[in-house]
Amino acid sequence: SVSSALTVPSNTAMAGTNLIHLTYDGNFQLETEATVVTCRVINSRSGTSTDNPHCDGAGKDPNNVPMELELDATTMHPQGGGQPTDIGTIVPLSTNYDAEGASPLYSATIDKVTIDRATGIVTHAGSVTLKTDNIARSEQNFFPPNSKVYVSVNQQNRRLLSECHTAGHVVDAAMAKCEKLLPPTKGYHFMDGPYVEYRGNIDVKEREQFLEKLKVAYQELIEQDIP
Repeated sequence: SVSSALTVPSNTAMAGTNLIHLTYDGNFQLETEATVVTCRVINSRSGTSTDNPHCDGAGKDPNNVPMELELDATTMHPQGGGQPTDIGTIVPLSTNYDAEGASPLYSATIDKVTIDRATGIVTHAGSVTLKTDNIARSEQNFFPPNSKVYVSVNQQNRRLLSECHTAGHVVDAAMAKCEKLLPPTKGYHFMDGPYVEYRGNIDVKEREQFLEKLKVAYQELIEQDIP
């Protein structure tokens, strides 16, 4: 758990984050401009956790600062509903660039996106990489409230997770094709072992034959290449 953090809130109360991927036009949108609501620099951490591995080494690298960002909008999919978190980057717009104007003085690498279901607020957790030692370890010097940023989802990772999630729905369709309309109860779409659970049972004597039938139905649906 975070034992201390510096917080600079914006001037207005935080409303729920606009989840662009839930809109019709934004379903496949991987990038967007957004406004910073809050940036929290993580100073220390008690115990051991893998939720945000950057925080475990806080202070070891002065140019990589553990942080959390809340924005008014995002294209990043929060972890939940059996779907793993998106990963990606958030960079400042217009200001805080180097002398040549070619690259930002800092950028955030995001490795965990979560949502508070009660408030609808999305938190982007990761670390800020500082290009120069002239920027102190304080959010007053990067991602200030009301500043504009650019959010980019890691396209390769999103596609892999999306295909894995879609595969779960194909299993549902294959079950229906095999006339086994068992109610689905859980979908796990993580790459370490994705699966779909159903409520009900299939007689032990029928399972091997049914599994072969299910495989055939699944392959037929793939070959149909339904858009």
